[in-house]
Amino acid sequence: MILRRLGNKKKIADEIQKHFTPHKIYIEPFFGAGGMFFNKPKAKYNIVNDLDSDVFNLFQVVMNQKEELEKAFYMMPIHKELFEYWKINEPCDSLQKALRFIFLSNFSFMNTKSTMLYESNKKANFYPELEKTFNLMQNVSFSNEFFDSFLNTLPENYKTNETLIYCDPPYLDADTKQNYVYNIKTWSRENVETLFDTLQATKCKFAMSEFDHPFILKQSKERGLNVIIIGERNNLKNRRTEILVTNYENRQQSLFA
Repeated sequence: MILRRLGNKKKIADEIQKHFTPHKIYIEPFFGAGGMFFNKPKAKYNIVNDLDSDVFNLFQVVMNQKEELEKAFYMMPIHKELFEYWKINEPCDSLQKALRFIFLSNFSFMNTKSTMLYESNKKANFYPELEKTFNLMQNVSFSNEFFDSFLNTLPENYKTNETLIYCDPPYLDADTKQNYVYNIKTWSRENVETLFDTLQATKCKFAMSEFDHPFILKQSKERGLNVIIIGERNNLKNRRTEILVTNYENRQQSLFA
């Protein structure tokens, strides 16, 4: 992964995907850093989305300007002056915009832009991760829309029993400082209900990550959905129970068809 963000699923991706149903088509409405996508076997067809223009721009640059990004990252100085400049200045050029996003996400304390981290190994690790990211993003369709618009416009031929939609939205009332367009101030119970409604309307199999929030558990029960306990993990101030909500029973024999 070339991008480090709070809440990404890299550390628990293996545990979550144990509960994925076999699929040939994989869809993600909240791609973020790609913590699940980059840590699971790649499906035959992949359609992903993120409303955050920085996320969308970064992966477009990776796919279309990989060599330029690699050279620019190599030349980019990792120092506080640039950190402070980019905290308040956003370039218009797509390549520079991608560099800024990587810098502020990967070299700041918990992605808050408040404190710069001086970790040289992060720069060294970037180059193999860039190559891996480029290879895995081949033939992946990437959109930049609200989740409901994205899901409502899926082609009908993607809505099959061989499709899995995985959602990793902002967690409801989470005590985090997420760097998202959707965040703890804007992500509401209404958003959660809309997400559930939209997912169920697709008629596809779906799985959604969340904490064991009472509202999420209530919605899941009322809609006849399954709740799978993934385990406890640290939040900023406490420990929470990670769950996976699905509309299918987990009877898999292998991850993919």
